[in-house]
Amino acid sequence: MKRITLPGRAIGPEDPCLVIVDAGVNHNNVPERAFELIRTAARAGADVVKFQTYSAEAITTRTAPRYWSSHLDTDSGGTQFDTFRRLDSLPLETYTEMVDVCKKEGVLFSSTPFDLKSARFLEKLGTELYKISSSDITYHELLKTVAETRMPVILSTGTASIREIEDAVRVIKKAGNENIALQHCMLSYPCKPQDANLVKMKKLMKHFPDIPVGYSDHTEGLIIPFAAVAIGARSIEKHYTIDKKLPDSPDHSFSLNPEELREMVTGIRTIETSMGTFVDGHYPAEEKAYKYARKSVVSAVAIPKNTRITESMLTCKRPGTGIYPEHLPELIGKTSRVDISEDSVITWDMIS
Repeated sequence: MKRITLPGRAIGPEDPCLVIVDAGVNHNNVPERAFELIRTAARAGADVVKFQTYSAEAITTRTAPRYWSSHLDTDSGGTQFDTFRRLDSLPLETYTEMVDVCKKEGVLFSSTPFDLKSARFLEKLGTELYKISSSDITYHELLKTVAETRMPVILSTGTASIREIEDAVRVIKKAGNENIALQHCMLSYPCKPQDANLVKMKKLMKHFPDIPVGYSDHTEGLIIPFAAVAIGARSIEKHYTIDKKLPDSPDHSFSLNPEELREMVTGIRTIETSMGTFVDGHYPAEEKAYKYARKSVVSAVAIPKNTRITESMLTCKRPGTGIYPEHLPELIGKTSRVDISEDSVITWDMIS
């Protein structure tokens, strides 16, 4: 697996899972809220704070129907355009300040461009990590434009076939960019746990062994992200908000708040610690149990010196500091070299 190096972080087989929060447009066009999203996410332990960059006119026709559950949208319109036009007015100069706040807070700034103009804007901004939405996996011109920045690209794979993912990866590599990571994603808002389809993430890991694979989650709660980390996700992405009750963006209601994000980060790090490293035998934490929970061959009766040992003289009990029970048959017919009192752990130096 290729290791993708980021400023101060990396995505690879031995690196901690990269925690990405998708602040998206949950700033609701308010600069100070964008800054607050960054500050709170950083303090909760996120590695990357990702936004979304687009204009309603560039992302959708005026009649494209919504594909998310209607109860997630608090505006009064009925099309994608109605939603996006309420969320695309963050002043462009704010982005420069957002990058500065990210640097100050020690997190990486990232954004998802949904059109060529937005991609070029982010390049001029000095974006060091790009995220491509599942919805644009077949938008090869956008992939090429982003890839040509030579910055790392994380590609979400929701709704995509293996062939489409292969084609997208090929486009990025042909543009001279090998810094690619994938994220399994279900393009369903919100996604039910039974639809998370983590089996597909495992399939991607097997099919693209040289590319780090993570998981972009749209389920509610933390169980599915934790499961993804446990089976090897190299990155986790979750929607993030300051307040789930804010209007306009359909993402608020199923996003994590700061407390939940902190819980997710803590859980991910605990899971990573629990994975451990392979030891062929007992682990250091098992040292006492290794000695005292196992059994040894023990004298069932007193055995005088120079006595020929029979099976009836022996039993097996804790602790495991003597001869293991698997060797009991070897002791039959041996001779005691010393007086062995009843209920004593037998060791090799006691017999001949």
